[in-house]
Amino acid sequence: METPILHIAGREIMPKPPKMKVWREFLAFFDADKEGLSLEDFLDEHVRLIVLGFGRDDVTKEVIDENVDIADIVPLTRALFRWIQSLTFSKLVNLPNGETGKEA
Repeated sequence: METPILHIAGREIMPKPPKMKVWREFLAFFDADKEGLSLEDFLDEHVRLIVLGFGRDDVTKEVIDENVDIADIVPLTRALFRWIQSLTFSKLVNLPNGETGKEA
């Protein structure tokens, strides 16, 4: 899975490796019922997840608001979540199988 990249002011910004807090926040959002959210709240939550997912001081709500096209907000959040999921499960294939004692 490719690492999501932000292009801001001619720079490529890559996310830091995520911690468990990031996984939990993304999972909670994508599992939650969003029916009652206004469009503004929905997009604000996506921006919050992007900031959290990149985990960098130079990626703030203001930076996202000013530099990322609105049409790219939701796809970027989904790309971040897929990337986080791929990192989460990438090492699981090397864990020993409990039944056989062999690696999967």
